[in-house]
Amino acid sequence: MPKSEDVSLHLRCPDLDDSRLQSVTYDLTRSLQEQSFGTVKLAQEPVQPGMKGDPVTIGTIILTLIGSGGVAVKLIDNLRPYFERKPKLSVELSRPDGKKFVLEAESISTKQLRETSQMLNRFLES
Repeated sequence: MPKSEDVSLHLRCPDLDDSRLQSVTYDLTRSLQEQSFGTVKLAQEPVQPGMKGDPVTIGTIILTLIGSGGVAVKLIDNLRPYFERKPKLSVELSRPDGKKFVLEAESISTKQLRETSQMLNRFLES
């Protein structure tokens, strides 16, 4: 994956309202920032006249990933605790070229970890 290409990570969970989903998003953002992923920031909406504060896109994080070796495994390792707490949580990664990759709790089981990591790695590198 080229260094200049951002990946959007969008969280979805039918069990969480917008406020709780954004809280999970903030928590995951902090967790990812502690790792060596590159730049990790909350996605921002365009500023509307009369709005106060920084408008964020609920449930969305922008990742500028650096390096390819092990990034997929590290990303899945960071997501695993969130999937374990919220089994209906899904994560959609999308690239600027429109390609998408969806991770769901059942695809992160120990049995599926290797295959999922390989698929995610191909998505990130292609």
